[in-house]
Amino acid sequence: MRHHPVSPIAELYPLMDTASLLELADSVRRNGLREPIVLTADGAVLDGRNRLRACEIAGVEPHFVEFAGADEDALEYVVDTNSARRHLSESQRALIAARLADFRHGGSRSRPTGRYTQKAAAAKLGIGERTVRDGKLVLERGPVELAEDVERGLIAVRAAAELIRSAGKERVLVAEYHRLRRQSGSVEWYSPPSILRLVTELFGEIDLDPASNEGEPWVSAKHHYTQSDDGLSRPWEGRVFLNPPWNAQGSPAAWVKKLLDEYEGGGVTEAVCLLPARTNTVWMDSLSKFPRCFVKGRLKFGDAAGEAPFPVVLVYLGPRTQDFVDLFDDLGSCYAKVSPSIPRDCPA
Repeated sequence: MRHHPVSPIAELYPLMDTASLLELADSVRRNGLREPIVLTADGAVLDGRNRLRACEIAGVEPHFVEFAGADEDALEYVVDTNSARRHLSESQRALIAARLADFRHGGSRSRPTGRYTQKAAAAKLGIGERTVRDGKLVLERGPVELAEDVERGLIAVRAAAELIRSAGKERVLVAEYHRLRRQSGSVEWYSPPSILRLVTELFGEIDLDPASNEGEPWVSAKHHYTQSDDGLSRPWEGRVFLNPPWNAQGSPAAWVKKLLDEYEGGGVTEAVCLLPARTNTVWMDSLSKFPRCFVKGRLKFGDAAGEAPFPVVLVYLGPRTQDFVDLFDDLGSCYAKVSPSIPRDCPA
């Protein structure tokens, strides 16, 4: 597969995390590359870095198109295309807008664009100027790890900017402040209390949290399996709430399969699982017969400073579809496939 350099314009937008990239690669492997990679006249990748990486992982030959506009239009094209296509949190947009306001594209003709002021960049990304200034502060005075955590949704851009202001101009001190924050807090996606209250109301009591956090349990359940317990290797029983690992070290796929196996085997009588709404994945498709609620907007998880950088869905396995819909309907759009296979009869 031929190597293509990357246009500086493409680097305005962050690369996918490992888990999302592997899911995209799986989709490309199964369905082919649906959207071509866009190149500049010089053969550099203008749009589609993630799609190109997914093709390399999947062993699929990519196809390319050349950007048809003038050089000065390329920046506008990339911003408009990615802003429409990608689900970006306010903090992610803040970093993109900050890069955009500072962007000078010489290109092969050495012509700087310089068309975006901070005010224009803020308007383009749909955020306030103060938020862009916070993003600029994070990029210019924070350690790389801090900017990466902002883009991953582990800390809000405003909180990151306040951390830098508190630490002063020394990058080493900022990095130390951030390290201490990471040690004292959790980077897990702790389930929002509002959702846990609804699950408890539906079940009466949660019997098992099979993907629990270490230390004091976040979810109030009769039984918990932590990472050291290896919940995937243990039997699951009763009413289960599942919020599996979603980061680069853990895809939901194995957890979803385990849940289905335990439910179809009769051990699990009811379950609610909280998942990233990645409808192009095999594991999400395996849950297609079960009712679900697509949560409106971006969820703020229990221990995260900012909103999650992805949409989420709640899926219900059990006989009480209408009770699930009635309880969770205010959170978002609820759907249930009309089929004799829903629900599975089981004793109360």
